[in-house]
Amino acid sequence: MMKFRHAAAAAGGLLVCASPAMGQEESEIYSADGSVGIALGAIPDDPKLDEAPDKYLAVFEIDGDAIIGKSIRDPEAGELGIQCWNRVVALIPRKYREGVVQFNIEAGRRWAGRFGGDGKNDVGRKGYKFSIAKYAAAEEENLSDATRPVTARRGTLDWTIVHEIGHYICLKTDTIERFSRQFDAKPNMPVRREAPDDYPEDGSPVTEGGFVTSYAERTPGDEEVVETFTTFMTVDELPANGSWAGRKIRFIGTVEGMAELREHVQAVGD
Repeated sequence: MMKFRHAAAAAGGLLVCASPAMGQEESEIYSADGSVGIALGAIPDDPKLDEAPDKYLAVFEIDGDAIIGKSIRDPEAGELGIQCWNRVVALIPRKYREGVVQFNIEAGRRWAGRFGGDGKNDVGRKGYKFSIAKYAAAEEENLSDATRPVTARRGTLDWTIVHEIGHYICLKTDTIERFSRQFDAKPNMPVRREAPDDYPEDGSPVTEGGFVTSYAERTPGDEEVVETFTTFMTVDELPANGSWAGRKIRFIGTVEGMAELREHVQAVGD
């Protein structure tokens, strides 16, 4: 499914060592030139982050690519959080997420990930926060390989990361409003179903029909736009068909910067 490799860094990113030395208590982080970088224990504890909601098992303050502060309530979640952040850095270049200032590992299984679109955060700086559920990180079989090829399936960590960062990107580029003007209330639009059951069982998106995923069909507005964004970024080939789903996917590529981002995402792991 996903090929495994030792840490071969994406430019400017940090990677967790895939094979810690015997007796090593914390994962080592490798910089782009292969030198040992910062470990979880070396990231400063930040008392202000202790005030974050209890649902956050690990809270990280972000500055560009770097984690500059932390509050850890669950050490396992802290280690998972560093590895998840490495994957974020590998998949999404910094210029597409400059306003993200907080990243969390969250308890529970109701959501695989969440984005705080209201701009409220716990770090005391202007910017946005997003979270990945601990279970979603823990169930990723190749989590330590930050430069593995992207997986285009709902329910995977990759899909969740691209989807949640996609909320930020679509918000900042006005993609949600533009998508709505392009497709809402158009003649002959497919009727949404409350419980569609004919999408791929493995979570793969579709590129024909009316909507890219069951979630996109059931959830109009921001969520459909971001599901379409995630499909555009992760599928191997873009559709050429004239279906509504195909047209929606291609529309994402007309937004400035989206085609460039797709090219980057698709190149990870090559």
